[in-house]
Amino acid sequence: MKGLLGCWVAGLLGLSVLAQQPSNLATQQPVLDTNSHAATARGTKAFAQKKYPAAVDAFRKANTIAPTPPRAFNLGTAEIAAGNREAGSSTLAAAMKEPALRADALFNRGNAALAANAYDYAIRDYTDALRLRPADPAAKRNLEIALRKRSMQQQSGEGGAGGSSQQPPKPKTREEQPRSDANTEALLRSVQQQEQEELSRMNRPARRKAHVGW
Repeated sequence: MKGLLGCWVAGLLGLSVLAQQPSNLATQQPVLDTNSHAATARGTKAFAQKKYPAAVDAFRKANTIAPTPPRAFNLGTAEIAAGNREAGSSTLAAAMKEPALRADALFNRGNAALAANAYDYAIRDYTDALRLRPADPAAKRNLEIALRKRSMQQQSGEGGAGGSSQQPPKPKTREEQPRSDANTEALLRSVQQQEQEELSRMNRPARRKAHVGW
C-alpha cells in the first residue's frame, strides 16, 4: 500500500492512499460530491496526480459524509503529503482503530515525523510497524534512515534528543513514548536476521531425492 507518493524524503519509501473503486466507476455519469464513494474517488485521483490540497479537500468531504478508519487513513495521508504533518499525524491516529490499517498508519505517521526531523517519533512508529509486520522492507529501510539521521544529528550537536521545533505533539501516554535504542536495535537485528535466513533458504540447493528400491 506504499508507493504513490514516491521518495519524498531522501531515500525514504513513501505513502499511498486506499482507493475505493465502486463498480463501473469509469463509465458512470458524473455525480455530485455528496457521495462518500465519489469523493474518495476524486481524492484518490488527485493524490495520484500529486494535487495534494485537492486530495485533502476530497478526502475530508468523504470522511465528513461517512467517517470510517479507511477514510481517516486517506485524509491523514493526504494532509501529510500536503505539508500539514501535525494534522495528518493526528488524523492517522483515528485510522489506527482499524487493526488492518494500523501498520500502514504507523508507517505513514513515521514518514511525517522523519520529514519533520522528529527522529525519536519516527523511530517509534517504524518500530511499532515492524512489530506488527516484521517482513515489511519499507518500514525497515525507513527505520534505518531515521536511526542514521538521528545519529548524525546527535554527533553534530543539533536538536538535543533527536527532534526539532517541528516535532509532532508529545504523546500523552507512556505506551506512546519513544522506545529505547536497545529495544529498537534488537528488533532491527531480528528483522535483518530473518532476511538473511530467508535468503539462505532461497539460495540453498534442493536436496536430491534418494532412490528407493533397486
